[in-house]
Order: sequence, then structure tokens, then C-alpha cells
Amino acid sequence: MIRLRGISKVYSIKDAESGGMRDFHALRDVSLDIEDGSIYGIIGRSGAGKSTLIRCVNMLERPTSGQVFVNDMEMTSLSGAELRTARRKIGMIFQSFNLLVNRTVYGNIAFPLELEGWGKSDMRDRVREIASLVEIDGKLDQYPAQLSGGQKQRVGIARALANRPDVLLSDEATSALDPQTTKSVLRLIRDINEKLGLTVVLITHEMNVIKEICHSMAVLESGQVVEEGSVLNVFTRPEKSATKEMLSHVIHSPLPESFADLQFSKAPFQGADLTLQLSFFGTLATRPIISDLARKFNVDINILVAHIDHIRSTPFGTLVIQLSGEEKEAALEYMLDMKLKVEVIGYVARSVELAS
Repeated sequence: MIRLRGISKVYSIKDAESGGMRDFHALRDVSLDIEDGSIYGIIGRSGAGKSTLIRCVNMLERPTSGQVFVNDMEMTSLSGAELRTARRKIGMIFQSFNLLVNRTVYGNIAFPLELEGWGKSDMRDRVREIASLVEIDGKLDQYPAQLSGGQKQRVGIARALANRPDVLLSDEATSALDPQTTKSVLRLIRDINEKLGLTVVLITHEMNVIKEICHSMAVLESGQVVEEGSVLNVFTRPEKSATKEMLSHVIHSPLPESFADLQFSKAPFQGADLTLQLSFFGTLATRPIISDLARKFNVDINILVAHIDHIRSTPFGTLVIQLSGEEKEAALEYMLDMKLKVEVIGYVARSVELAS
């Protein structure tokens, strides 16, 4: 397990107005628990402190205060040779690949093994094994300049895995890649996690990356964790405005343009339709909810927006509907009893009248 306890990082920077020095708090009292064998996503806007935080895990950045534990070893208490030994079990992949341009793919993957004094025969076997795992075994004699962005990142991943680490850190590893290549690299990271049992800590500014492969996540804002939990819980029950804003680009269920200027009332009134947004996941996403409502209650149902997606392998759906009829309040209670997430958008004059 990776445990962060009260991590703070303060830099002394030049103040643009006074010309003097001032403290900049990149991280403020961050505490996280990351389970062994999981893929943990840390997301935030630019400047939120993501890169600083992940570099504190392997002590490329030493925290100003707090403790970092990796596999029960307190990294913050190590120095010199002890820290170099501990880092061998922590691989890292980077946004900009950081490949050695004058070395072949083979030479890049072999580089950390050379530093550890591996024999040529064992090194050759290990490089071929890892190259096969990341599907670049046909590129071993090529140089980075001859590779695509996705291939370069696969070399970076292979190099990070060479020393058989327990932990893999990913610092915006897909942000320089096109969408199709990003999906391919994310599938590779997920496969590595499952095959090797590695703990993966992944930082990103893209909710789609979190949605694709992460088990748990934390939202970082101004150097602080503002929300954390399983990806499914955070996506379906976000609490903080920063989380909701980032999710809006992934789970987007806008009302039709014809409803944009309507004034919704929170209180019911005579002849009003009830407008709701429903969020459902898992087995609920496969149930015929609208058909159930139509059968059980005397209501008319108008579907305004319908969207279904997957968080990892779990289906997640969103519906925006309008209910008309005397039993619309009973239908609402029924949906709440089903443990659906229901947001009441409001009551509005009948859509059939508005359309006319």
C-alpha cells in the first residue's frame, strides 16, 4: 500500500509585485491511501499540484512536511543509498517520454538494467520479455526518431518495468497522444496492472482517462484533496463544484435548446410537468426503468435526453425526462426507492402547450 500522511510542499518563489521572495504552497496537508494492485487516478486542473504530488511518492520531490510510505517503507526517512535502492521498485513514465535519442529501443529498455549491473544474457532475455509484453518486440533495433508517439510511450513503459517494480507512476503519460493512441496506451496500462499485479498511480487532467482504467481517484485543487473515493462513487455522486465541472465534459446531459429559456419552479403548480435527471449504474442501467414507470403509474413520460456509458466495465446511464399526470409524485418516490440518483430540475408548464 502507498500511504501519504499530511504531505505539504512549499516553494520559495519571487513575488512579481514586490520583487521579494514569498512562499508558494504547492501541496497542503495531503493524505491518501492507495491499495495494492489498484489503479489510482489523481486529477486536477493545471497548477493543482498533481505532478508535485506524484514526484513526492518516489522522492524526486522531498515534501516540506509529512510522510510517504511505500510497501511499509517510510520513503521520507531515507537518504542516499537507501533511497536509490527503494526507487528501484518504483517505475515512472512521463508525458514527454524522456527517451535517450542516441540509443535504440533495446538500449533504452536495457539502460536501467545496465545501471544495476545485469549480465548481458539476462539483460537480453529481460528486454525481450518486456518488449513482447508492451508489443514493441519488432522495434528493438530502431531509434526513438523512427517511432510514433504511441510507440515511444510503450518504450517508456517497458523501461519503467525493466527492474520489476511494485509500483508504476504515470505522469500525464497520455496527454501528448491522439485519442486513439491514448486508448491503446490506457489498455496497455490496464493489462499490465492485471497481469503483473502492479499498483499504478496515474495523474491526469482528463476525466476520460480516469473513467477508462482507474479503480479509485482523488480530485486535487490548489494543492488540496477536495474529493476522493471509488471512481464509480465520485462519478455518480460528485459533491464538490470542481469535480462536477470536470465531469460535465464527460457526462454531459444538456436539456434541448428549446428548453434553455424556461423558468423551472422548485414547487409544483397546477398543470405542471415534472422534469428530472436520472443517473443509474450497474444492473440498474440494464433495467427497463421507463417501461416500469409507465406500467405502474398513470403518467406520460417524455424522454428529453438519454445517454449511456461505461466506467471501466460498469454501465452508467443518464436520462432527462418529463413526467405528466396525477401520479408523477408517486413515480418520483418509486425511483428514489430504487436507489436511483434523482435530481429534480423543476416543474414547468406542460411541454405540449409550450410546443404550440
